[in-house]
Amino acid sequence: MNSRIAALKSIVEAVLDEQSSEVVESSIKAFERDFSESSDFTELAAEVFELSRRYYAVKERGSSELDKLSLEERIELEQVEKIIDGNLLTYHFQPIVSAVDGSIYSYEALMRPVGAPLISPYHILKYAALMGRLIDIERATLLNVLGIIDRELEKFRGRMVFINSIPNIVLPADDAKLIGELLVKHSDTAVIEMTEHSELDERKIEMLKDHYRTLNVRIAIDDYGTGYSNVKNLLDYMPNYVKIDRSLLSDIQNSSKKRHFVRDIVDFCHDNSILALAEGVETAEELRTVILLGVDLIQGYYTARPSPEVIDKIDPEVIAEILRFRDELRDGIASKQYSPKPGEKVQLDALARDGVSSILIGKDFQEGDSVTLCGSPSSDTPISITCLPTFKGTLTIDAVRLLSIRNRPCITLSEGSRVTLEISGENRLISGGIQVPFRSELRVVGHGALYIRLDNSEYFGIGNDLSTKHGKLIFEHNSMITIDANGQRGIGIGSGSGGEIEIHSGKYLIKLQGSYCVAVGSFQKNVKLDIRQVDIQTKLSAAKCTAIGSLYSNAEVKFWGTSVRCFLSGLTAVAFGTADGDKANVNIENSNVTVDIRADEITAVGSLKGRSDISITKASFSITAAGHEALAFGGVSGDTTFTSDNADVSVDLTTNYDTCTFAPPEGIVTTGGRCAFTVNGHTEDTEY
Repeated sequence: MNSRIAALKSIVEAVLDEQSSEVVESSIKAFERDFSESSDFTELAAEVFELSRRYYAVKERGSSELDKLSLEERIELEQVEKIIDGNLLTYHFQPIVSAVDGSIYSYEALMRPVGAPLISPYHILKYAALMGRLIDIERATLLNVLGIIDRELEKFRGRMVFINSIPNIVLPADDAKLIGELLVKHSDTAVIEMTEHSELDERKIEMLKDHYRTLNVRIAIDDYGTGYSNVKNLLDYMPNYVKIDRSLLSDIQNSSKKRHFVRDIVDFCHDNSILALAEGVETAEELRTVILLGVDLIQGYYTARPSPEVIDKIDPEVIAEILRFRDELRDGIASKQYSPKPGEKVQLDALARDGVSSILIGKDFQEGDSVTLCGSPSSDTPISITCLPTFKGTLTIDAVRLLSIRNRPCITLSEGSRVTLEISGENRLISGGIQVPFRSELRVVGHGALYIRLDNSEYFGIGNDLSTKHGKLIFEHNSMITIDANGQRGIGIGSGSGGEIEIHSGKYLIKLQGSYCVAVGSFQKNVKLDIRQVDIQTKLSAAKCTAIGSLYSNAEVKFWGTSVRCFLSGLTAVAFGTADGDKANVNIENSNVTVDIRADEITAVGSLKGRSDISITKASFSITAAGHEALAFGGVSGDTTFTSDNADVSVDLTTNYDTCTFAPPEGIVTTGGRCAFTVNGHTEDTEY
């Protein structure tokens, strides 16, 4: 016991007598070697170690640095000391956004002092280093931010949080253990961002890599391109993210040397499965340049400032710029943008001659404002249209011929926008349709015609792509919409994951060819369709297709006062309902319906493999179908109900089965009207 006290005493005396650091360090090492596992002196030892390290950190940096401080700096130092002692720190979160679509990818937690607005993070780190207290900053940052993640994980919405760390700092065992436990718990959220500019030896780097690899935590290198952040350092760390320093990005659009250097960094990152992050982007020109250079992520005041609240989206106008610059990168051509004023009539041909390739609608618009795009019936215009979230008004297209660039939508709504599309004259959209993302609304009105031609591998006419939901689609026009598509997989009206669709007027011709397609509805999610007082014709040729409904999920379809003609061919085909879903509910009332199908596996109405509930009321319904496994109503399971009420139903079926439906007799109810079922030439004609 006395030997332990003597060891501690020698350390304290060495500190107080200002002996050489070698004496102190040798005393500490001796104590750690002999007594580190003893619990009797843990608290006292920790205090002694902290005192000695702090003192000699200051001494080694040079006490003259403290002596040279001005009165103002001494006051700042005292304030910083109080901040550190009281852990008076809070954190603002700056979004890191995707260079592909402007969505928020993650956040960086940035330190801010509480109650000392004139003290910046720079001051805190400066005086903490002078006082030898960077270890306190490291401890506070990791524990504070991980504590926020632990308590309020939901506010980050599944996104990651970058936490600054000084890799040269070694924390006490208890702190390191607690931090490690929190990192393991939140390894899918926390990213450790290395901010130290001092060079570590290879042994320490390997220890750090092994430590975070064991915890399954991703790491980022900060300020790459300056100081010790060189290629060797990058090769040693092989991080998940590289943050390119602001000094390389400032005014980069005017420096070919900077662009060349950043291009090399980005190429190296991509060759080694590292994401390249442009840090400190402050202007539109810098934003455009780094996107054209191929960075993956962007952070800076131009995209979003740090905020005490965790924001969910950045400025929609900045998102539109990111999308435009990304298109420019993909297309390999410069993009010139035009923003019309409210009420303006825009002459597309004139803009195209001026080199404009995109129009951004909604800037400085009020709700109810309108804009008109006027085209020429004789020339295609390679201009894309984007409606900002702030646009909640009317877009009129008058004889436009929009030509998509690289098969992207000709007209794109942003989330939050509510657009009334008024169709006037003859309009054509070539190689791209109208994108209506989830949480937006498109209402189609007018007396003109709209023709959409698609030749993409994956396509959609009006709605959204095959992996997402679409916004609300309302059709109230009084003219023809034609969608003519040829590709592997696609949908005419709708999206992959469905959404609201109201078709209440107009005429439609939807012609689709490919492997998998749906004319109206959804691919893989449930869909509910209400189609009233329209004239709709579908012509589908595909390996697997559904005309109106869903391909892989449940469908509820209602026709009222409608004329429908469906022509389908392929391997598996369903006119109304679902090919692979569990359930279909189809209600046809006061309508005139004609179905003609040629395929191996068929049901004209219902779910091919699940439950079908079919009701036909006061309607004329004709089915002609031929296939190896062909049915008129319901699927092969026989879980089908069929009701005909004052309807004229005619079926002519050629099939390997001996019936047009496997519905049980008690599941078939007919009242009034006439039903004529012909199966393989044998007719059962019934009047009620």
